[in-house]
Amino acid sequence: MDQTCICPAAALALGAAGAWIGTRLLASHEAAIHPRYRELLLKASETDTVFVEELFDVTWPSAPHRVLRNKTVETWEAAGRPPSGNRPGEGEVIATSKSVSPIVRYRSFTPGPDTDGDIEAMSLWAGQSVGLVVKMQPAGDIVRQIVDEAKTVLDRLAE
Repeated sequence: MDQTCICPAAALALGAAGAWIGTRLLASHEAAIHPRYRELLLKASETDTVFVEELFDVTWPSAPHRVLRNKTVETWEAAGRPPSGNRPGEGEVIATSKSVSPIVRYRSFTPGPDTDGDIEAMSLWAGQSVGLVVKMQPAGDIVRQIVDEAKTVLDRLAE
C-alpha cells in the first residue's frame, strides 16, 4: 500500500459502519471540480479541515459537513461563529457559474470548472483523509486500488 492508502475495508474491520471516500474521488481526473479546488485538496492536510454543523447551509440547511478551512470559515470564526442570518458577508455574491448563478457566501455549492469568482471562499468539501490524497488518478485506478487494499486487509484478517 502506498501513501495514498484510504482503505474502507480497514475502517470496517476496525468497527466502522461505513466509510466515505469522496475526498479521494474528488482528486480523480473525472471529477468535475474547479482546478483551484483540486489544487487546494492535493496540498491540504487533515489539520486544514474543519467540521461545522451548519456553515455552508444556503440551499442545504441542517447538513453537518467538513470543509477546507478558508477565509469564509476564518471570518465566521473570528465573529464568534454566529448563526445563519447574523454571519459576516451573508448574501454577498462571491462567484458565478453557468449552471448556478449567482453563488452567495455560505451557499452549499461545489465549484465546478465553469465557476468564476472567489473559489477559495466557497464550500470546499474535504474529509479527514485529505492529507492522504496527494495525486490525481483516473477513477478506475482509484477503485482498483481500493479493491486491492481491501483484499489485502481481508486476507490479513483471515490469517
